[in-house]
Amino acid sequence: MKTLNKDAADVLRRANVNAVTDVTGFGLFGHTYEMADRSGVRIQLESERFPAIDGALDLARKNIRTSGDPRNRDFAGRHLTLQGVPETLVALGYDPQTAGGLLVSLPAQQGAALEAEFASGRLFLRRVGTVEEGAGVLVV
Repeated sequence: MKTLNKDAADVLRRANVNAVTDVTGFGLFGHTYEMADRSGVRIQLESERFPAIDGALDLARKNIRTSGDPRNRDFAGRHLTLQGVPETLVALGYDPQTAGGLLVSLPAQQGAALEAEFASGRLFLRRVGTVEEGAGVLVV
């Protein structure tokens, strides 16, 4: 939310990505569900790898939620399987960011090269999951 997606998008235009979406009003879970559904796959997210801006986890621990949280739970919740994920991280997944980062899917063998290119440009990148056969979203 602190940086525009322009530079990251410029790097991704040169990469061989399968899918890209900006994480905005539907939150990470909503956009991940849409990506999985439209691609006919299951996406497994690793909740301990979720990025968070300063203070977000503290607010989630205090049970402070945005007004879009219930709407996003209604939209994506039935398509998620949560396995032992703390509610604090579940709240981050449903949070409806209005200027979030990009969610990118690309072949696994290209991950290291993309990470290196982002690092050389001092751009933030974090792997948060994997794509597998199946449907829906599994959050561990």
